[in-house]
Amino acid sequence: MKRVLAMLLVAAISTATLAGCGSQSNTPAADTSGSETAADTEADADTKADANSGSEAGGEVVKLKALANLHPLTQDVEDMEWVAEMEAEAGVEIEWEYIRADWDTVKPTRFAAGDIPDIIINGTVEADYTKYNGLFLDMTSYINEELTPNIVTMFEEEPETKVLATTLEGKIYCLPKFQGKWPATNTVMFINQNWLDNLGLEMPTTFTELKDVLMAFKEQDANGNGDPNDEIPFDFNADFDNAWFNSAYSLTNLMGAMGVQLTDWGTDSYFAEDGEIKCYAVDERYKLFMKYVADLYANGLINTNAITNDYSAFQSLSRGNEAGEAIVGCVFGWEETDKFGPVLYEQYKPLPALDYDIDCEPGTYDTRWRNDYTGLNMSNNRAVVNANCKNPEAAMRFLDRFYDQTHSVEGLFGGVTDGNLEVTGENSYKVLPPQNEDMDAGTWKWTSSFADNSPMYIRRSSEVEMAEDMQFALEERKVYDDVIAKASVSDTYPQMFMKYTEEDQNTMAVIQANINTFIDNQWSLWLTGEQDIDSTWDTYVQNVYDTGLEDILKIRQAAFDEYLKNLE
Repeated sequence: MKRVLAMLLVAAISTATLAGCGSQSNTPAADTSGSETAADTEADADTKADANSGSEAGGEVVKLKALANLHPLTQDVEDMEWVAEMEAEAGVEIEWEYIRADWDTVKPTRFAAGDIPDIIINGTVEADYTKYNGLFLDMTSYINEELTPNIVTMFEEEPETKVLATTLEGKIYCLPKFQGKWPATNTVMFINQNWLDNLGLEMPTTFTELKDVLMAFKEQDANGNGDPNDEIPFDFNADFDNAWFNSAYSLTNLMGAMGVQLTDWGTDSYFAEDGEIKCYAVDERYKLFMKYVADLYANGLINTNAITNDYSAFQSLSRGNEAGEAIVGCVFGWEETDKFGPVLYEQYKPLPALDYDIDCEPGTYDTRWRNDYTGLNMSNNRAVVNANCKNPEAAMRFLDRFYDQTHSVEGLFGGVTDGNLEVTGENSYKVLPPQNEDMDAGTWKWTSSFADNSPMYIRRSSEVEMAEDMQFALEERKVYDDVIAKASVSDTYPQMFMKYTEEDQNTMAVIQANINTFIDNQWSLWLTGEQDIDSTWDTYVQNVYDTGLEDILKIRQAAFDEYLKNLE
């Protein structure tokens, strides 16, 4: 999430601010391919060998080439002292190449031609290992206690990371990451506590109470500025990656009130319930959900522009009007200072998960909240090695240093010797304030480290004193801890762990695109009242099934069963 937010801030950061990120003289100009090539690191090879004397590197310095697909804000790797330390520890010297733009455009040509260096950081996806068969090293035999002890530790302590990295055929072509300090959910539902206090209202606990509160926000000048018509009771974002289901800040988060356990994002409308993969877009509970939100919309309680607003507009609206007054009453977001800005954030409080009580008693459904822990803390494809690398042992030895306890924290937040991180104990760290006072902590880390794109294993046992924004994010989510804890393995569907054959992938790609067309075209018609839900529901459901939903469910179920088996 923070990566997305940082990318959105790029355009807004001035040249003066960027100058504070690092030395401009050390930043080579991008060529027409979007690639940059840096000179060899300045560290003396003999010094590196001495620093590693007696280590597994055997005192010899091995020269390697590496490509890093970096965020546009990220400084040159040569300016990261913590990376130079890793090179010395591993007995290697890296010549770095940078990609800061258009990698997806450049990549196919280079991969097809076999034009890759010894190591690639953050430059591949799952499909690449099949499409460019033979291009990447099968790391399986190189992952052992002697050569890669930190990676072995990660696989042993967090076995899901090994499942994530292993192909359906049992091979490992890439290394994942585990940054276990991020929260268990991407989404907080915020409500303006000042507005509740102004109107003498309690925090809502059910769908009915939420509607009553939103109605009061609309009719009673909740922000107290004398204008009863400038309040937006409820806002959401449907344009995050242009997908209703993929948005962490969509109204679909309310589906948890009906017992639907949302997991991560990018799973379209699929979820697991007692070990069975289901599509909630054809579930009767989705019908109940759509009728509820359509009623809110019909009563003027939902922002009418939310359907078309992009993410930038969604963020801006929550930060108030020109007079600095709050105009949004209830909204989904990541973290309060990020969502509402430095002035208004204190007005908002997290709203606990609501119970569904329309035409039934509260508690009829097993209330849930979206569980994004795996999506926020794990991902695959952080690093690969060229199958033709002349010294794969050295490459793997270097990559293992990213998974060292301290280097992992440095990879996310910046180096100790670079002044971004402080070691406060044997297993504890403190993230230091940004060296550029004009940047927030979430953006600053992208200038001085690989940040979320880094290979890393931040142990659960490590203690990390976060910057203020992450402290707020963790504290805000405590209201969801008990609800999220309800999710068992059989109720949790983390799509990133699913393994499919190439044939199944192709089948799903075609069918899912057609299914999404039906789903995406329908929800807004129902929400805005252009079509009646009851009279069109059966036809809609039949259309989705006729498009091939049963085939998709069978494929997904088989992959989920295999995933559960691998966790045993």
